[in-house]
Amino acid sequence: MARLARWRPALRMAWRDLLQHPLRTVVVTVLVALPVAAAVVVSTVTATTDYYSPNTTVRFLGAADAALEVTPHPRVRVATLDRGRYVEWTAPRRARDVERDATQVDVAALLPEGSRVTRVGRSVVPLAIGGRLDADVLDLDDPLTRGLAVLESGRAPTSGGEVAVDRLLADELDLLDGDRLAADATLSTLRGDLEVVGVLEPDPDAASEAAPLVLPPVRLDARPDSRSMVRYLVDLPELTSAQGQALQADLAAHGVSAQLRDATEHPDAWGLEEPLPSPVEPTAVAAGALVIGIGLIEVLVLVGSAFAVGARRQTRTLGLVMASGGTPADVRRTVLAQGLWIGVAAAALGTGAGLLSLLLGRDPIASLAGQRLSVYSFSPGTIAAVALLGVASAVAAAAIPAWGVGRMTAAESLDGHVATASRGRRGGRLRGPALALLGSGGIGLTLSGWWISREFAADAATPSTLPVAAGGLSAVVLLLGAILATPFLVDLLGARADRGWLPWRLAVRDVARHRGRTTAAVLGIGIVVTGAVFAGFGVSANAALQEVDEPLVPAGTAELYLSAGQLRDPDALARVRTAAAEIVGAEGLVVAQEARIGRRPVTDNRGGTYSIVDDRFLEVMGLPDSARRDLADGKALVVGPSSLRDGEVRAVVGPRRDRVLDERIPGVQVRPGFLAMPSSVWISTDTADRLGMRGVPMSAFLHADHDLDRESLERLAFHGIHADGDEPQGPVDPRLILGGAGGVLLATCLVVGMIVALSASEGRGDTATLAAVGAPPWTRRATSAGQALAVGSLGAGLGLLLGAAGGASLLQLVGTPGTPVPWAGLAVVVAGVPLLSTAVGWLVTPTRLSLTRRTG
Repeated sequence: MARLARWRPALRMAWRDLLQHPLRTVVVTVLVALPVAAAVVVSTVTATTDYYSPNTTVRFLGAADAALEVTPHPRVRVATLDRGRYVEWTAPRRARDVERDATQVDVAALLPEGSRVTRVGRSVVPLAIGGRLDADVLDLDDPLTRGLAVLESGRAPTSGGEVAVDRLLADELDLLDGDRLAADATLSTLRGDLEVVGVLEPDPDAASEAAPLVLPPVRLDARPDSRSMVRYLVDLPELTSAQGQALQADLAAHGVSAQLRDATEHPDAWGLEEPLPSPVEPTAVAAGALVIGIGLIEVLVLVGSAFAVGARRQTRTLGLVMASGGTPADVRRTVLAQGLWIGVAAAALGTGAGLLSLLLGRDPIASLAGQRLSVYSFSPGTIAAVALLGVASAVAAAAIPAWGVGRMTAAESLDGHVATASRGRRGGRLRGPALALLGSGGIGLTLSGWWISREFAADAATPSTLPVAAGGLSAVVLLLGAILATPFLVDLLGARADRGWLPWRLAVRDVARHRGRTTAAVLGIGIVVTGAVFAGFGVSANAALQEVDEPLVPAGTAELYLSAGQLRDPDALARVRTAAAEIVGAEGLVVAQEARIGRRPVTDNRGGTYSIVDDRFLEVMGLPDSARRDLADGKALVVGPSSLRDGEVRAVVGPRRDRVLDERIPGVQVRPGFLAMPSSVWISTDTADRLGMRGVPMSAFLHADHDLDRESLERLAFHGIHADGDEPQGPVDPRLILGGAGGVLLATCLVVGMIVALSASEGRGDTATLAAVGAPPWTRRATSAGQALAVGSLGAGLGLLLGAAGGASLLQLVGTPGTPVPWAGLAVVVAGVPLLSTAVGWLVTPTRLSLTRRTG
């Protein structure tokens, strides 16, 4: 109680000071609250998108309590796996040969009283244009299907001639009139036109298996789904876990496989094992540690600078406390109390802002997360820990100013100045450690980068994470050295303040005189620039990695994913060819045929297969004229080098004791330079005819005289023609790049604006003197702009050093050869940050001043 009583006066004085300076209080509170809000959002979204979260369960169960599959067998064994995420069923030996019509099973009679079922399924819709689109068969008006598909506008399809389509598909097919469905919106299929009555919300998950169409259950027409099974969603009465297991066993005895939600919610009661922990991804760990470290340091630097200014403005009040018998501990408590008040307010504000962002920004957050967010997984413990971290960061930011103020005497405080007599001696003691830390950190990052490049080479199987940890430690050492060296750079700049343009001299003098405040601002900008430069190296490494990867197919070519029926149907191929020409300007398609004798494929006796191709196929695949001449001469083009022996390749059909064919064909090796190779050996139609082989269409490739980029392939997919081209699959999302650039600009403006405002707050007397001697307003603005230029230049240089050293070293783990340097981004940082700082410093400086009294 005695210790608590000592805090009461400090809390009252801190509260009064915060209320007297509302603008500074609001700015500092927001600075601390922003990381708290971001952490609340990120932690909640991470928990929500986890594979074992309730949100993931919605993707396959909707709002139902169970999903049933009626098998064609009268009895099955069911095993619940992966914490209830899926089930496997097998038919006992005696039940395997007994099949039934699954549509005739009355599942309602097998369920507890009060249960309700709805039929679901999957279907394929053949389009008139030649493609095929998957369709989910759902009753969108039934609450059990909520979450499986979301109706954005219109109504749910109810009759066999109606359909609901994905909004992106509707936009591509010109079915929309503005934001609404067109009056005559129809989908043309080989079985007739379907009236489009509803628009579905697109699924943000690019890897989702959600179909772009939804048909009503009446379209099933009592037909079973794939593998002769029928599927249902079930709403069950309240059951315990033991009753759920008994129900699953009873249904299995009637040939019905059941997946219950209770198994996902109470896996321990079902006796399900814990999943194996996911392997640690070094890249994600390094990126996460960097983001957290940058955020914490940024808060400590900026908020600490604001607390330092507040403490200096309170020196007379604190002097009165010491003159009245207060101890240095009482003075420190007064400053720390400000951090405590700010921390509590920021924790509440940040937590509330984060939760509000989750509720109001569900759609954009889902788009960035790449998953539909149906049910948030809030973790009270994590949110409380984040709030406590916000309070702790604010108190830690106030600790250094509190320690400095506590060292002052009562006379110094009442005089309004901080003793600085020992500054030079302190600087002399720290200069050596700063240089030592900078040198050791730089050497450590260089050696770690070399070690990482060896461990994480392209052919490395299980690289060690030890060099990444060593590199991270070296980066921390380099950062500490830069922090200790920054005041010396400020002093070096101040030593040149006796010459040059008057506003610049005044600016440099102020920057050097308030070395602590300037150091905080330089570090604030430097930390932001460090993150931007590091991210730039990451983007460059990602782009370089995509360039190194061997292409899937040649440029201007895409591999088509067609069913066996489509490949063997000339009319279907003709429709696909015509549609591709109309949609993306494709010139045509070529087909590779699998070589067979009877129903047996032809092999090279080494695991490779034979394909029958023509000159047009070779031309599209980019092979030289010499390959076409060899093919015409009856030679085989061997893609797999192990198949070729002494200039010949074997053609084998059937096992050793029952060989239908065993021939040796002259062959030459070719190197297509792409991955989507239909087989190991290519032969001509004449060679196949001579050996008695027949061709079965196996794969098809689309080709054009221009690149088939990702956008073109997505347009084809909207028309049910699925293809894969040579465009990289993993480029960095442009929204993240723009968001990062915007964050750097915002943080730079905030830091510069804050430091100029703090400088103006402390230098009101000097500014009033300038005005009194007749200095025009532009002189004051030029002085502030000079301060901002000095701070921005030092910060940009510091960030460039730290970011480039860390990025060039730690990002060797992506496995790219060499060090991809983002030269354009670095140039923008070097020139843009100082110029932006100068502009902000000029704009935030007022031209009108209130009357100021100067005494002493």
